[in-house]
Amino acid sequence: EFRHAGPCLTVLRTMVGSAQSVAIAIDKARWPEVVGTIAGDDTIFIATASARTQRRLHAHLHSIFGR
Repeated sequence: EFRHAGPCLTVLRTMVGSAQSVAIAIDKARWPEVVGTIAGDDTIFIATASARTQRRLHAHLHSIFGR
């Protein structure tokens, strides 16, 4: 599950214990939309530079996760 938290922050929920691995994969993928990530246990904050890049990130996440 993912949703926006303002114009430049997306919250991505993962299974418990998976957030750090997913955040590392996002960082290593070097998606142009992503400025950086912060991961907890089951939540990732993904920063984007603007609302426009956030919309592109959401389209990218939607294509992968289908939500």
